[in-house]
Amino acid sequence: MTQTIEGTSKKDITIIAVIHNDVAQSKRKTIYADYFHAVVKELESFAERKINVVFAQGEPQSSMEYKGDDFDDAATRWTTLGAKILDEMTKNGLKTNDLTKVVLVTNDKLNDRVLGAARTYGESKGGTFAIASLVSPEVVAHEIGHLLGAKHDDSEVHIKRRWASGIKLLEAWRLFGSWYEDIKTYTYMAPHSSSSTTYTFSPSNRQNIKNYLASKD
Repeated sequence: MTQTIEGTSKKDITIIAVIHNDVAQSKRKTIYADYFHAVVKELESFAERKINVVFAQGEPQSSMEYKGDDFDDAATRWTTLGAKILDEMTKNGLKTNDLTKVVLVTNDKLNDRVLGAARTYGESKGGTFAIASLVSPEVVAHEIGHLLGAKHDDSEVHIKRRWASGIKLLEAWRLFGSWYEDIKTYTYMAPHSSSSTTYTFSPSNRQNIKNYLASKD
C-alpha cells in the first residue's frame, strides 16, 4: 500500500516493510491500517514529499532469527540481509533512493527489554535498516523515526488527564480519589491527545527529520 502527496519534486521516502514469517495472516490483513497509517499521516503533515510503504517477503530475510540478548548482533545481521533484498527489489524495478528504508517487521520483541532496533550513522544522521516489532504502532514509528534522524533526547513526555470509565474509573478513584485517569505519553511517536489513533513526533524531532530530509534532497 502506498500513501502519497502529489505535486512535489522532492525525493520520495519509501519504506520497505519486510514481513517476518512469525506475523500471523490475520494480523497482516490490517497491518498497514494498524501499524503504518499513523506514522505515514504524521510524516505527510510536514515532510512535503511522497511517503510510500511497500510490503515484501523473502528468504532468508523473513525467517531471520532476531530474538536474543544481543540485539546489536541482530541489527547487524539485518543490515546485511536487508541490503540484499533492497538490491533485489531495485533490480526488479522498484524506484529507490537514499531515503529508502528497509524495516524487518516482527511479531515479537527482540528480548524482554528491546522492542526494536535501528542501525544509524550517528545521532540525527539517520540510517537505512531497522527491526520493529508489532508490540504497538509506536514501535514501528519509533524505528522509522530513527532512520529519518529523530533522536531520544528530543522526545517529550506529557501527562494528559481524561475522564476514566469502566474498571479504570474505579481504579482512578481508588488510586487518586478522583474520576480522572492520568495518561503518560511520549512524543516520539505517541498519542497527541487522549485518542489512541492520533500520533505525532515532538516538535524537535519533526525539525530533526526535516533537517535530515533536506540533507538528502
